[in-house]
This record gives sequence, structure tokens and C-alpha cells, in this order.
Amino acid sequence: MTKQLKAVLPKSSRGFFFATLVLIPFRLRLLLLARPVEAVWGDYTNFLLFASDISLLLLMGSWAAERFLQRRSLETGPAFLTLPLAGLTLAALLTSVTSIDPGLSLYHSLRLLLLFAFYLYVLNEVSSIRQLVVPLGLMLAIQAAVAIAQALAQHSIGLPWLGEYELDPAWSGVSVVWTESTRVLRAYGLSDHPNILGGCLALGLLLFTQGFLTKDKDKWWPLSVAVILAAAVALLFTFSRSAWLGAGLGSIFFGFQLVKRGDPAIILRALALAATVALVLLPFLVANSELLGVRLGAGGSFQEIPAEIGSLGERRLLIGAANTIFSQHALAGVGVGNSPLALKQESPDIGINYQPPHVVLLAAAVETGLFGALFYLTLLAAPWLALAFSRKFSMTENLAAAFAVLLALTAIGFFDYYTWLLTPGRLLQYLAWGLWARFYVDAKSIARS
Repeated sequence: MTKQLKAVLPKSSRGFFFATLVLIPFRLRLLLLARPVEAVWGDYTNFLLFASDISLLLLMGSWAAERFLQRRSLETGPAFLTLPLAGLTLAALLTSVTSIDPGLSLYHSLRLLLLFAFYLYVLNEVSSIRQLVVPLGLMLAIQAAVAIAQALAQHSIGLPWLGEYELDPAWSGVSVVWTESTRVLRAYGLSDHPNILGGCLALGLLLFTQGFLTKDKDKWWPLSVAVILAAAVALLFTFSRSAWLGAGLGSIFFGFQLVKRGDPAIILRALALAATVALVLLPFLVANSELLGVRLGAGGSFQEIPAEIGSLGERRLLIGAANTIFSQHALAGVGVGNSPLALKQESPDIGINYQPPHVVLLAAAVETGLFGALFYLTLLAAPWLALAFSRKFSMTENLAAAFAVLLALTAIGFFDYYTWLLTPGRLLQYLAWGLWARFYVDAKSIARS
């Protein structure tokens, strides 16, 4: 029996890991406990169990049993990344004592503890980004197909059993691009919001494209190119500025590292792929030029389009109120997961949607206090400090891709909060930290050999 388990458990762990990656963007979930609070979105206060949570729990259970039976040691990675991550997890747990909603903080603390275990799994079990190509390809293909269909049809496509929202651009609360005369639906895919879908597509594209570029052509390469093209078009249809920025910065960084490595075959393949993506995107860019202009501030849209004015004004109000709350709760914070409730208490008549401030570091500071914010800042800065000051590692293609993903996530974190609070964003962030830690350790080993 033990011998059979030793053979089955590694395959089970890999299967649950693949399922978790595929399910990252999905909003499909169970409501465990409804905890309604007036004027606060239910997902901020309810206890939820996402499809990705189930696969992650199964992954951790399978992996723990596997390691127990095989008596394998656990690698903890670079201390300057793992220790702040452990410190952030502990800081979040401690906020449950002083939180304005202790139950909610405990719920989020347990989630962060599970994510820390996920970080360790990635660090110990993923040796190459090529291992992620299949699940990420499935994730991109599924979400891109649904997103493009929604964008073209301008309504949902009848997949509520997979968690798809009922969508109509004429409805209040549905995310749209709003010109002076038109409301155009932004693509949701099977996610909670176009910004979340955009982030998943951007990060998935960066990793999937690295796996494609660095792998010798095989019989599946036309399908891989098709997935990349479809995901790029879907990313455009999310109209997510932060995701566009993250994808752009990550691509530039990774492209620069490819040029530095000087492999002509990979560089030519990358240029050919970039040209193909540009050609496919061109007609969509032309057809949606007015909408793109609205999202990018052309023609004074940030000062003249009511929806854009309201969105930017809301973000400024949230940041101002969050700064006030942090000054009042600087030491312990208001409790992990509690910033929307704290904002409601601080400004009950502010007249906006109560949500975390759209800057990840500020959201972390408000919820976990000064120490949690310092841990999070260390997590953001440590990889780049290692790049700047450490000369004892070799910049491998895997590590370059991990840096590109971290750069994209950091850029997104200056304009949105989902990598801090929401399940898909957290999974992306911890996956990125785990990949970076793994490939940094490997790169140091290569440099020493």
C-alpha cells in the first residue's frame, strides 16, 4: 500500500497543481457563509470557497502526504524572500486579535497560510517554466475564447454553470468603456472583473510565451501560437490599463534579457512572434481606437468622460481615506481583509464603492500595520536588490521570465489591489514568488559550477 501511494501521490500532486493553474481566473465558487454589510460588496465580507481553493487544498494534502512517505527534506529558498513571506503570514495572523472583524481576518490569515504552503510547493517541485506550459495554455485558451465571444457579442454567452456573470453593457454595475455616446462591454471571461482577467492573461502570456520561445519547435507549435494570439486579443478586450502596462513592461524586460543572452535562434523566433501578434492585433486596435483613446486619456477623456472622471476620483478618495486610517492604526492595522470595512467606518457618507485602496502596498499597510507593510515592501524589493548587487548568479531564461512576471505584478500593484486581497491575484503573486525563488537558487548553483 505504501509503495502504491508513493507512486500515485506525486502524479496526484502534479494534477492538482495543474488544475489550480487552470482555475486561477475562475470566479466559480461556493458561498460558505454570507456576512452582508450594507454598501460593501459581498465578496469582501463573505466566506467563499473557490474552485481554485479546492484544487489547492487537494494539492497541499497530496503533497504533504507525499513528502511524509518519502521523507524528503524541504527546501526553503533564499532567506531574504522566504523569511519576509513568513513574517507577512504571521503579521496577518496576529491582526486577528486586534482586527475590527476578527473572524474575517482569521479567514484571510488561513488563506495566506495556505498560499505560503503553495509558495513552498512551487519552490520545491517546479524546475522549469516548461512544466507550466500545458496548464497555462489551457487557462489562456479557455479564458480567451470566452472573453473574445463576450466582446464580440456584447453580452454574456450562457456559461453561468462555469461562474460567468450575466453581462449586459446597459446594466448598472457592469464594467464598460463609456464614450460620450456608447457603452461597450469589457471582457470578463469567467472571472470576477475585467481587470482580474487582464492580469491573469498578462501573467499567463509572459510565462507561456517564455516556454514557447525556449522550446524547440514540435508538432504543437501552431496551437501554441494560436493560444498566444487569442490571449493577446482577449487582453486587449479587457481594456485593463494596469494589465496592459504589466504585460508591456514584463515583455520589454524579458526581451532585453534574450538580447543580452545572444541566442540568434530564440531572438529570431521572438521577433517573428512579436510581428505576428502585432499584425493580428492591428485591425482590432484600429476598430477600437476610440475606446482605447478613452482608456488612455486621449482627447482629455480623463477630464471629460463621466465614467473616467468618476473612476479616477474614486481612487483618489480611497487613497486619501486609507492614508488617514493607516495613520490611526499604524502599528497593528485594521486586520487583514478589513480595509473595505474600515473605509466604511471612516467615511460613511463618502458616496463611493468601499474597497481597498488601489495601491497594494498601501492596502497591506492599512490591513497589517507597519510591520506587515515592511515585510511586503521587502518582498517587492528583495529580488531587484539581488539583481542589482549580487554577482553570484547566472541570469537564466527561467529566471528572466520570473523577473518579468514580478515586474508586471509590481506595476499592476500600483494601480489595483487584487494581488493583495482577491484569490486570483494572490495565487498569481505567490506563484511568481515561488518561481523566482526556485530559479534564483538554480541560477546561483549554475554560477558556482
